[in-house]
Amino acid sequence: MSYLSVVIVTKNRALELSQCLGSLLSGNSLPNEIIVIDNNSKDATKQLIAGLKIQSKVNVKYFNFQGKGYPKIYNKGLHEARNEWVAFIDDDCVASINWVDEIKKSIKKHPEVSAIMGWCGTYYSKNVYSQATLMFDNDWKQRSLNGVNVVDLEVLDNKNIVYKKSFLQKKSLKYDENRVGYENGAAEDCDLGMQIQEAGGQAICNKKMIVWHKDPQDWLWFMKKNIASWKAYQSLGIKWDLQEREKLKSKPIYLMELVREFKNNFNLSQIEYLQLFLVSKQVMILNRFLSHLIN
Repeated sequence: MSYLSVVIVTKNRALELSQCLGSLLSGNSLPNEIIVIDNNSKDATKQLIAGLKIQSKVNVKYFNFQGKGYPKIYNKGLHEARNEWVAFIDDDCVASINWVDEIKKSIKKHPEVSAIMGWCGTYYSKNVYSQATLMFDNDWKQRSLNGVNVVDLEVLDNKNIVYKKSFLQKKSLKYDENRVGYENGAAEDCDLGMQIQEAGGQAICNKKMIVWHKDPQDWLWFMKKNIASWKAYQSLGIKWDLQEREKLKSKPIYLMELVREFKNNFNLSQIEYLQLFLVSKQVMILNRFLSHLIN
């Protein structure tokens, strides 16, 4: 039997959290425990969990954690998890009905791995900014796959990931709290993935282990997210050789090819295709501009 803890980190997003929890508790299979790490919310998060604990068949644990920095918050989740396998899902994600089932299938088939990465869809599938976010995110991950095997573990993503806790403990691995001074420690999941790989761990990807993420829906939100993600990833260069890691990727990004493939997979109209191309082009220009600033 696979014993599974699910950790959700949240702050001031009670509505999104309720939808995430609802998807977990209505799945075909249930985890053994759900751990909510509340980073000092001022909304109704605590009351939501209190009501849920009375009704839920799953052991739901609530912790109010006032520490600052993503690595510290996520380490709290790892610490409180009591099972061998620890899954993380973002509070603004909705899990597919068979999400836990697929996790357990992967554990049974690949008990030797240190991590299992799931796949993402976008909750707002008709929004061009959400589409572009999903397209770049999944392409980044796809270029680090060889079949089901993850070639470069920097793509491990807290939105949808499962860790083997005994491996982390054996190798003394955790989210790097020394990075809190850089972008509040963002890209903490990329860093932990690289730590796992350096320690000899392996990861696989299960594309049936799906969550839908609530991605940006307007231009300003979209651009802010891209700049924040770019800065967080660049901060990893203080510790890791990012140029060397890029060589592990299977192929470079060709925007036209990438957008055309997305269009075909999601049956976009020609107008939707053009909109997606224009929005995606802005991201490419933005990234080149930001790269130019630091070179």
